[in-house]
Amino acid sequence: MKNVILLAALATVASAAMAVDTCMVSPTAKETVSGRFGKFRGGGAANHGSSNQQPHMHDGLDFSTTNTNAPVFATSDGKITWIGGRGSAGNTIMIQRAGGDIVAYYHLAGFATGLSVGMNIKAGQQLGLAGNTNSGSSSVGKMDKHLHFVYGAAQKDDVRAKAFPENASRGPFNPSQLPSAFNQQKDIGWKTDPSPYFCKTYAIQDGHPNQYPVLGKDTKEQYAILFGSVPSGGTPPNVKFESSQVAAANSDVAIANAAGTTAVAMLKDSDGYGSLPTAPIGGYDTMSTSEMMLTEATRRFSDANWNTNITKVSSRALWVDYNRAIGVGNYLAEATYRKKEKVEALLALYTSLKMKGIRAQTATARERAQRNDVARSIN
Repeated sequence: MKNVILLAALATVASAAMAVDTCMVSPTAKETVSGRFGKFRGGGAANHGSSNQQPHMHDGLDFSTTNTNAPVFATSDGKITWIGGRGSAGNTIMIQRAGGDIVAYYHLAGFATGLSVGMNIKAGQQLGLAGNTNSGSSSVGKMDKHLHFVYGAAQKDDVRAKAFPENASRGPFNPSQLPSAFNQQKDIGWKTDPSPYFCKTYAIQDGHPNQYPVLGKDTKEQYAILFGSVPSGGTPPNVKFESSQVAAANSDVAIANAAGTTAVAMLKDSDGYGSLPTAPIGGYDTMSTSEMMLTEATRRFSDANWNTNITKVSSRALWVDYNRAIGVGNYLAEATYRKKEKVEALLALYTSLKMKGIRAQTATARERAQRNDVARSIN
């Protein structure tokens, strides 16, 4: 277990820096959630507040605007990938964040002037007005004007999502009994709970106060109930690492906290090998060479405190990361070589196709020469 203490410590610093730099701001001024992520909606009248009248899992957070066309703001910097009508989602804006994740804003009454696909957006910039549009219509019956906010993770490893059955709040309840809900949608990615990506936590007022003790009274309390609390200095279970890595690292952080010290201070060469934060287990098997390079660059250059932290790690951890870097370099070199082979194969095919015409001309010329020779022999 001690070989992951450093992972937790350095990942904590990176996560803290990430939280300061990239956690999302509020999309509405009221800052109140009227619909939880993950709640199952049974269909028909049971889907009050939804434009989808079929049974389905609520795939985002509903932000209340008190049934008014209140302004909706960008939660983070990014680039617009979609703006316009989108079926039951109504007027929609989708923005891609720097890491590839997608945030989507549904049911808007209208868009801010001048927005278009490909435009860069800044956090806090007004995107439009909350509404209740559906397939281009201005109203969908009982659905109040609100913002339906969806978060799509670019990688399935980052997804933390649970589906609440209709009877989730009845009788004894254990969050671990809830099934995982991995829902991928074209252009959005793997839908997941937006809660941990926000800087703030938002009170949930969904008309079911009897469920608060079970499901939590605000967004991050619900998230903590589902995925466990994070010890002081621990690693949030939402980005970059496998859940097993996070659990092991957080357990060591908790031990360090109980001892009145830090995970970094507890790690010594004599204690274990240590390791620096890595991509999710097996992640490189599914990454392209450019994604691998981006991951390695992010590890070393996106954390403003990296230069300070690297002086605190054990020599064993440095050797582990050095060998890992060599391994990644060899993998990239091999991948580059394979790409060169493919390019050479394509060039060979191109040359063969180009020579096909020349071979045909040569065969025609040979046949013509043979006919002429036969004619001369007869004469």
